[in-house]
Amino acid sequence: MALHSKKLSFTRPIMVSFAGILFSFALIAILVILSQRKDFLEDYHKINGNFTHNLAVNYTETILRENDYILGRAAMYFARNDRVNQTINIDPTHGLQMLMHLQNLMPTVSSISLADTEGRHLRAPEVLPTEKGKSFDARTRPWFIGQAEASNFPHYTRPYLDYFTQHPTVTLYKPVISPEGRLKGTLAFHLDLTSMGYTLRQMVAPVQGEFFIVERDGAVVLHPDTGALFKHYVSEALMDKMTSGEGHLFDPKSKTWYYYYSFTNPDWFVIYRVSDATLTVITRHETTVVGWGFALAAIIIILFGLYLRHVSRSVLMNIINAIKTGDVNQAPRLEAMLSHTIRTNKERELAYVRQATHDALTGCKNRRAFDNDVGELLAAHQPFVLALIDIDNFKSINDTWGHLSGDIVLRNVAREGIQIMQPHHVSVYRYGGEEFAVIFPAELMNSANALLEAWRTTVEKRTWREENLRVTFSAGLGEWHFEPLEQFIGSVDEALYTAKQQGKNRIVSTASR
Repeated sequence: MALHSKKLSFTRPIMVSFAGILFSFALIAILVILSQRKDFLEDYHKINGNFTHNLAVNYTETILRENDYILGRAAMYFARNDRVNQTINIDPTHGLQMLMHLQNLMPTVSSISLADTEGRHLRAPEVLPTEKGKSFDARTRPWFIGQAEASNFPHYTRPYLDYFTQHPTVTLYKPVISPEGRLKGTLAFHLDLTSMGYTLRQMVAPVQGEFFIVERDGAVVLHPDTGALFKHYVSEALMDKMTSGEGHLFDPKSKTWYYYYSFTNPDWFVIYRVSDATLTVITRHETTVVGWGFALAAIIIILFGLYLRHVSRSVLMNIINAIKTGDVNQAPRLEAMLSHTIRTNKERELAYVRQATHDALTGCKNRRAFDNDVGELLAAHQPFVLALIDIDNFKSINDTWGHLSGDIVLRNVAREGIQIMQPHHVSVYRYGGEEFAVIFPAELMNSANALLEAWRTTVEKRTWREENLRVTFSAGLGEWHFEPLEQFIGSVDEALYTAKQQGKNRIVSTASR
């Protein structure tokens, strides 16, 4: 009888089936959670890498490029005639005024030194005469050049303490060479590492971590905490592994992720350091949410299994009762009770796509998007026109009305440009700081100047909330003739510089210079 009872039972196969379904569901849930954790970790690697790239390109490279440019122009000025000797020895009062005017253009430069080949020098701001100052010899300083070199690139010293102020500094310097090839002296910009480090405090990292700039040997050059300057934050063994332009690597000894971006001149690295424990906590939180969803689904499946078992027994008893009594109207209907579906979390990944190619403040495309788009045009040998736009007197706007107003100016100037360019399918890029770029394809070459002029006029006529605020921009415009990209961008930049020299608020083409 017992054997026949087991054969006649249909609740056992139902429970075995549900147990198989539950086991399969649990296995799939574990695999999905592990896969999600890996995907989340890769997403955060990309986010941290983008933050490091933007910190390097939009902040560090912008400052270095501006200082390099001004140093080159100033060196060309002093190289003509006998201006080094005139400035240092003949009329040092007027020379000091010129150096101070030059220093005021660069907020990241604490002082400027100009020395001739004999070691006679002039420093701005002027150093008060002291006993220590009498023993100063410019020829012993790391920035002094005693022999002319063929290279036209500026040089950077290793970090050191300033002789007079004893403040940490790095010096950007360049030989002053006359058109005849004679070494006239050395022009040096002493960078204010402390103020540059304070600016880093305004950066907001995507996850908790530490970001700073080091030399090739791992010594800190810039850090939000000025007490960390010159300390070795990264081992030389780890620095040797940073062989590509940018990337990330893991240090098993400290269990830390290092995201980096390297420069060639100077030989600096932008480092973003994040603890592996921090990333583990973040990814664990993300996957825990998914895990709880699967657990809830499993509980519901178990409840439905128990309910189906109970209902199946009731149905069996009703069938037996119907056989005995012959009353089929009393038999209840069987109703399916499976009502749960599994949902996925792929929408979370879509939120990270836009930030990789767009600037958050202005809504323009960022520098990475600019490099990619120009690279595609160069690879396809497609002619195009490039415009470089720089807001006039932007530093004065920040100093007078504050950085918040400066951000509003950047955002509105960009918006005016986007509204004019977008109907023509032309993109506006934030090139760096207050500088923008526009790429006109071949079919719009003849319209490029008109579109740019429309943008310039709209900005000039715009009324601002701040009283007496007037915003204009200068622009350089040039057509690519298949020359090297660096040479082409340099010529457009020269046109922009010419526009500034001619009075600003104008557009100068490379063809008209």
